[in-house]
Amino acid sequence: MSTNAAQQSTSGGAGLLARVAPLRQRLRTEAGSAGLLLAATVAALLWANSPWGGSYETFWHTEFAVRFAGAELALDLQHWVNDGLMVFFFFVVGLEIKRELVMGELTDRRRAAVPAVAAVTGLAVPALVYVAFAGGGEAAAAWGVVISTDTAFLLGVLALVGPACPAQLRLFLLTLAIADDVGALTVIALFYTEDLAVGPLVLALLGLALMVGLRYLDVWRGPAYLVLGVAVWVAMYLSGVHPTLAGVVIALFTPAYPARRAEVEDAARRTRAYQQSPNPGFARAARLSIDRSVSASERLQQLWQPWTSFVIVPVFALANAGVPLTGETLRTAATSPVTVGVVAGLVLGKLVGILLGTGLAVRLRLGELAPGLTWLQLAGGAALSGIGFTISLFIVDLAFDDEALADQARVGVLVASVLAALLGWGLFRLADRRRPPGAGLRPALLEPPVDVARDHVRGPVDAPLTLVEYGDFECPFCGNATGTVEELRERFGDRLRYVFRHVPLVDVHPHARLAGEAAEAAGAQGRFWQMHDLLFAGQDRLTAGDLLEHAAAAGLDVPRFARDLGSSRFARRVEEDVESAEASGVTGTPTFFVNGRRHTGPFDTDSLAAALTAAAAEVQLPPSGDDGPSGLVLPALGPRRGERRQDAGDPPDAVPVDLPETPDRDGAFPRLTDEQVALVERTATRLHCAPGETLFREGDVGYAFHVVVAGRVAVVEDHGRAGQRVISVHGPHRFLGELDLFGGQPVSLTALVLQPAEVLRVEREQLRQVFTTDPALKELVLRAFLLRRSMLLELAADLRIVGRGGSPDSRRLQELARRHRLAAGFVDLDAGGDGAAVLAELGVTEDDLPVVVWRQGAVLRNPSDDEVLAAIGSGT
Repeated sequence: MSTNAAQQSTSGGAGLLARVAPLRQRLRTEAGSAGLLLAATVAALLWANSPWGGSYETFWHTEFAVRFAGAELALDLQHWVNDGLMVFFFFVVGLEIKRELVMGELTDRRRAAVPAVAAVTGLAVPALVYVAFAGGGEAAAAWGVVISTDTAFLLGVLALVGPACPAQLRLFLLTLAIADDVGALTVIALFYTEDLAVGPLVLALLGLALMVGLRYLDVWRGPAYLVLGVAVWVAMYLSGVHPTLAGVVIALFTPAYPARRAEVEDAARRTRAYQQSPNPGFARAARLSIDRSVSASERLQQLWQPWTSFVIVPVFALANAGVPLTGETLRTAATSPVTVGVVAGLVLGKLVGILLGTGLAVRLRLGELAPGLTWLQLAGGAALSGIGFTISLFIVDLAFDDEALADQARVGVLVASVLAALLGWGLFRLADRRRPPGAGLRPALLEPPVDVARDHVRGPVDAPLTLVEYGDFECPFCGNATGTVEELRERFGDRLRYVFRHVPLVDVHPHARLAGEAAEAAGAQGRFWQMHDLLFAGQDRLTAGDLLEHAAAAGLDVPRFARDLGSSRFARRVEEDVESAEASGVTGTPTFFVNGRRHTGPFDTDSLAAALTAAAAEVQLPPSGDDGPSGLVLPALGPRRGERRQDAGDPPDAVPVDLPETPDRDGAFPRLTDEQVALVERTATRLHCAPGETLFREGDVGYAFHVVVAGRVAVVEDHGRAGQRVISVHGPHRFLGELDLFGGQPVSLTALVLQPAEVLRVEREQLRQVFTTDPALKELVLRAFLLRRSMLLELAADLRIVGRGGSPDSRRLQELARRHRLAAGFVDLDAGGDGAAVLAELGVTEDDLPVVVWRQGAVLRNPSDDEVLAAIGSGT
């Protein structure tokens, strides 16, 4: 694994950024461990078939007993390996499963659907093929021998015989292997457990409960868990459940989570303290804080994976693969239904089963193959999945009491592994010949190159050195990299320009895409870098409401900013960066390019500086600024400017019951589809409301999400008081609410029923479930809420500026508002919409632009700064 691979956020999505970090972690050991496993297998066969072959059986059946206080546990060496050491192998498998379920490929159920379905059929079809050949009796009960894939052998052989850079195939096969492992472990638990003893099983469950309790007591170091783990293993052994399953269960209870920003920062702080004052106390505190900043699951996986790959699994092969290959044994195996069934199940059953499941999942539109992955490559990977070696030999030991049948099955496993490897190699060679020259190789050059007219550049635009980062505002490693970038800018000065491009990993960072759009919306107002710094400084505050606060802190026109986010104006701009990342071979965040070539290895300051220095040698170098002021604070939502408000003693105007619906404005008041309404209704309460009733009122501590099914509902400001005003009117299939729905703030508006209505009421907790089921609905609601916030902010503005975004006079007037801390909204006629209608409504022409609409509706045509200040002073 490259040094920085463990410090990257990775994802998949639309053929982009496949989550290959777990694979990279295996790359360092997979070929070597597979080679060692093969060497152990050959050694076992040579030993069992040598003149000293009798010693093989004698040695592995030597009894070894552990006695304590009158209790004794006696097993032969082979069973100590199979039932004891292999616990650690299954523990590592369980940790990998837990990681993928919590923060890996299996978190996105749709992306995991295709390999998961392929895994299911890859389990079922080989079992059916085996049973068809093996017939009945004890032999048929061994169908579990052919169901599983040896992941270590699979990836090791794939590294040797597979395509040049099969990243998508590796990801597919890793996901399939994880689902395959889940199925195999389930089969072992359900079908190969005998004589279940309830008492010891209860003790095992109690031990697991105590381990969970230690987590909540904040005990996270090893000794206590080791003692309980040994106790759970002994209890499971005595219960009749195969004790290796204890490793899986313990792994699934082990905490797994992405690195937490606060803990990483604490580790950095303690490390700096040690650097400043080296002493044993600071050294221990720094070491413990660094350990604690990484989840226990990942720490333990890194600790035990080398041991299982290089010691435990080879020892297992040495203890189980020693089959005497006499002429009689081979003749018996050649005609044995067990041997033939194992070979057919693993070699043909796996290939057919995986391809069948993949085709079925794609045809049913449960998912799709990653771009660039061909069916021939997939067939090669499916063939290699027939290498069932480790778990197949493991289940042989569980399934057969007859040693002769067990040897026949072991011969079948060995032959099948060789044939599966050869078949996979042949299919890959065929796929390589059909692949166009250069296809499938991971790009190394930046595509497209930096364009100063489009890209965001920090530093001189003509600097000879260029550092491009593909990042994600929610990625903690990108946040840490910002310090590295600043140190590099200080070190290289005007010789370096820094460019940031977006790669939001939406499956692991749900707020990243909107944050990227927020940075672009700020860039449209000339504040990209201010927003960039604020977003990274506040990575734990990236909700829609937080983004508005960041916009205010950056001195932006907040209503315009909210409108831009709500209308998805910059969504395509972010997607262009995503497409650029895919074309440039980006596989995680952060990824850096130095003078147009992808940087590999660590991305600390010294490593990147060395890469920049090397790049400097290739160019002729000549022998650094403030980003501007921060602006006004977020304006409070208040009454509309410029209207005469009634005195408090005046009676409130009645709200007419026949008000028309408010026209949809750029998506602020969309209608839900019948399918979306049906989805909402699953968790909703249906209300039958009479005219005059309220769904929520000003001053309430919070409110629920409401969808109008029939009738009409108005949203009213100052309801029941002098000067009450209708903000909007909603009819069937429209929803009520605004960003404060998620903020827990007191309600500022009232929802008043105008006509007999049926309304769906969904509490906020249930709404989150709805959004999880339908992300598109979540996107629709969030965008509408942002647009509504924009409209409310415009109601609270001192003035509105209407003009062209690129006009110097428009920028002058916006800057004037910032300097004098005026709440100003900017209506950019270049941003889309019906500009002619806006001009007609104001009674102005293009020649009058920009215009300022001040308080009571007075229109100032292309005013000078003095004319605007005079209007402020007079209050007109």
